[in-house]
Amino acid sequence: MVKDIRVPSGEFNDKSTYVAGVDIARTGKDETAIVVLEQLPFDNNIFICYIETLHTPDLNMAINRMIFLNQIFNFKKIICDETGLGAGVTDVLKQKLGVKVEGIWYTNKSKNEIFNNLKILMTKKTARLYIPDYNTSTNPIIRKMFYQFLSINQEASETGNIKIYHEERSHDDIINALALAASYFNIKKSVRSYPFLGIN
Repeated sequence: MVKDIRVPSGEFNDKSTYVAGVDIARTGKDETAIVVLEQLPFDNNIFICYIETLHTPDLNMAINRMIFLNQIFNFKKIICDETGLGAGVTDVLKQKLGVKVEGIWYTNKSKNEIFNNLKILMTKKTARLYIPDYNTSTNPIIRKMFYQFLSINQEASETGNIKIYHEERSHDDIINALALAASYFNIKKSVRSYPFLGIN
């Protein structure tokens, strides 16, 4: 655990790799979540350096915000959930920012792979993804992220397929954005499907 997330200060290590994950709001109750990861130079550990949620389903706001953040972070990759409304946002960002934008369409299989990659990165001994400690953080968005972690469940079908979902009346926007960003640091070149065993 680390004590707190980093915040944009205008001072960045140009040798670091910055990657953004974006989960687009689908309804009025959802939030668009943006999570930025930093992989340090000469040190393969990965940190959350920025989290933001937009309390509106306005797609233009999400697009403009990502363009603005790209000016700050100069992202190596922006990975968006292009399921549903996210497809339009991804298409526009590709037009504006080019090949650094990648869209991922969520299926049970792809979500399973992405979330398992996140779990493995969080539990590795080296090249590890560090999650801020909600017990010591004063940032309310860290507590929101923690409670979203707790709301995530998995369910196996009779055929052995795994479905990952969040509890009713809860949200998983931040966790989805985190998992999308973490997929850039995929621990397997050809990811196989593993059950998500829980991360709380």
